[in-house]
Amino acid sequence: MSTLSELPVEQIEETPTPSAAGELSGRLFGQTLGAVELVNVYLGVELGLYRSLTEDGPATPAELAERTGIDVRYAQDWLAQQAVTGLLTARGDEPSTALFSPADGVRETLVDEISPFYVGGMTYIAPSVGRALPSLVAAFRTGGGVPYAAYGPEAVTAQGALNRPAYENSLIDEWLPQVPDIQARLADTARPARVADLGAGVGWSSIRLAEAFPHIRVDGYDLDEESIARGRRYVAERGVADRVDLEVADITQPLPGGGYDLAVFFECLHDLPHPVAALEVARRSLAPGGSVIVMEEHVAESFTAPGDEVERFMAAAGTIWCVPQGRIEADSEVVGPLDIRPAVMRRLAERAGFDDVEILPIEHPFWRFYRLDVRS
Repeated sequence: MSTLSELPVEQIEETPTPSAAGELSGRLFGQTLGAVELVNVYLGVELGLYRSLTEDGPATPAELAERTGIDVRYAQDWLAQQAVTGLLTARGDEPSTALFSPADGVRETLVDEISPFYVGGMTYIAPSVGRALPSLVAAFRTGGGVPYAAYGPEAVTAQGALNRPAYENSLIDEWLPQVPDIQARLADTARPARVADLGAGVGWSSIRLAEAFPHIRVDGYDLDEESIARGRRYVAERGVADRVDLEVADITQPLPGGGYDLAVFFECLHDLPHPVAALEVARRSLAPGGSVIVMEEHVAESFTAPGDEVERFMAAAGTIWCVPQGRIEADSEVVGPLDIRPAVMRRLAERAGFDDVEILPIEHPFWRFYRLDVRS
C-alpha cells in the first residue's frame, strides 16, 4: 500500500479536503431546500392561499380549506410548512387548530401582481421546467431544441408575471425619461407615434405604453399563440383595445405593419434562433428617424466564474430555458442570457445594419438597455 509521501503531488492536491466537500454538500442541501420550498410557494400562489390569507384574514386549516376549495389535511400541512419556513405566523400549538397569518412582506411579494417586489411569477418556473425535463434530457443528447409549448401554460404565466412589475412601475416613470427625444416623440399628440413591441408575450409592456400615451398605436408581435390569446384578454380588460393590437407573428420575418417610430425588444432577443434577422426586420420596419430599444440581461462584460447571483441565475436559465427554446431550428444562432454581453450586442446590431449602438443610462440589477439607430 502506498504511503501519502509516495503519492504523486497532483493526486494529493486534487483530493478534496473534508471541509471543502462538507461546504459543497451543505450548499447543495441548501439549494435542494430552496427548490422544495419554492414548489410549496407555487402551490400557495396557484391555489390562491396567500391571497385568501391576506385579503380575507387569518385562518385555521379548516377555514382556509373552506375558503379556497382545497382539502383540509393538505391545508393543514401546507400552513404548517409555511409557518416553519417563516412565510406565515402561527397562533396556537397544534397545526390542526392554529390560526395562521401572512408574515410581513407576503402581500407585496406573493399577492400584489404589480408590486415592484412581486416574485410570484418565479414560482411557475419550477412546474414549467418539470414538464419540459424529459424533452431537455433528450435535447442535451441530440443537440436539438425544446419548443416553448413543451413547458406548458405555466411558462406563459411565469414569463408574463416576471417582468410585469417593471413595466407597471418603471417603464414610463424611470426608463423613458432616460431617452428624452423618444419620450417626446411618444408624447407628441400632433403626430401620433407608432410602436412595435417585438416579442411582446402577453402584452404588459404594450398595455403600459398605450395607457401612458393614449394617442399612440402599439402593435405587439409574438410567435406564441397562448401568450397572444392571454394578452388580448388583458388588453380588453385594461380598456386599450382601440390602440393596442397583438398578433401572432414570427418577428424574424417581415412584419404585417411598418412605419414605426419606435421598436422595442424587451428581454427576448437572446432567446431567438435568429437574433440578427429579428434586428434587421426591426430596422426595416422603422419610419425615418425611428429607433430601436433593446432590454437585455445585465451580465458581466466578460465570462466570470464563479459569478454573482445575477450571473448564476442567467447561466441556469440559459441551460434549461432560453437556449433550448432558441435551438428549435437546425441553423439556430441563439445567443442565450449569459452571453448577451455589450460586445456581442454591438456585433449583432452591426450585422443587422445599425450604425449606432448606445448603452442607455438606465440602472437596473438585471437588465441593460441599448438604443440602436441608423444614421440618416
